[in-house]
Amino acid sequence: MSNAELIYLDNAATTFPKPESVYQAMDQFYRSYGGNAGRGGNPLARKAASLVHETRELLKLWLSAPEVAFSPSATLALNTAILGADLGMGDVVYVSPFEHNSVLRPLAHLRKAVGIEVRVLPFDKQTFACALDDVRKQFRIDPPAMLCISQVSNVFGAVLPVDELSLLAKQANARAIVLVDGAQAAGLLLPTMERIDALIFSGHKSLYGPFGIAGLAFGTRWRPQPIFFGGTGTQSDSLDMPAQGMGRYEAGSQNIVAVAGLHAALLWLHEQGREHLQSHLNSLTHALVSALQSIPQATVYTPQQQSGIVSFTLEGISPQAIETALGAKNIAVRAGLHCAPWSHEWAGTLEQGGTVRVSGGWFSSEKEAAHLFDSLKAVV
Repeated sequence: MSNAELIYLDNAATTFPKPESVYQAMDQFYRSYGGNAGRGGNPLARKAASLVHETRELLKLWLSAPEVAFSPSATLALNTAILGADLGMGDVVYVSPFEHNSVLRPLAHLRKAVGIEVRVLPFDKQTFACALDDVRKQFRIDPPAMLCISQVSNVFGAVLPVDELSLLAKQANARAIVLVDGAQAAGLLLPTMERIDALIFSGHKSLYGPFGIAGLAFGTRWRPQPIFFGGTGTQSDSLDMPAQGMGRYEAGSQNIVAVAGLHAALLWLHEQGREHLQSHLNSLTHALVSALQSIPQATVYTPQQQSGIVSFTLEGISPQAIETALGAKNIAVRAGLHCAPWSHEWAGTLEQGGTVRVSGGWFSSEKEAAHLFDSLKAVV
């Protein structure tokens, strides 16, 4: 089967296809300037270092962030922020019901190893709205040491009120650390960065770049302690990581070929513009939700928002069976728990094996959504 025959609706896992310029940039990198950034002054190393610098500047501009540190994945970036925050016994960390295991597992480790407390913020199960008045009361009684929330649920596509929650956390405790998992949203939505200590981004998802490049975009002066140690190409006479700069979070050789791909993706994003991307995904989400709601056996678990992610189940058919049936028709979706078990516990879909997630992207069309609808009717 060729990619031309495939209807790809699993963009929440990774966006596909990528802009053509991303493929070209990554191919050109190893053919023309495959040096190791920050390791020496030879022409190839200097060219690679310049590429890292340019990509960092493009990210700072796109995310309105004063500083950006690179990481091999959003999971490692979240671990850096959470484990490097120096939380102690009794510190209260608030999360939403929609967090990914990349947040839940580091926090579970700290709960066992250090004795932090993890509490879940209240959200309405019908509207997905956060009960902000209740949150304000919670924060007043037990001020947060950390607020760690997704910007967009990777299961349901719900857009969380990051700006409002960040403001409430800082009002309750000026020293509260606010971390935002922007893996699904960094290419689409922009929070008020001055209220956020770190926004975690993933290059291969909503930024339309390749695997192997992610990181932290800092909004304030807060910085975590490094949790990875090794060569940085600077201050090599010291056994300590650099005390300043983003190099303290970038031990080891940079994945320059992934940086090259992200560089091209960011140029493409700047050309498209956020509003253009939002408009397309809003229309696509509306088409998907409307089509699914017209199937009597379907239950849709997604508010009509602009993230492009829609979750549903069909009465009497397991999510995995639906994914298999659609796959036989060359339609790629994802069934299961999506590495976010608390989301399904909250929605009541855990015991049935989760949901079917349909996630569109820039290269998805309403025609493809209609084809998915016809295929689901055949499955039913």
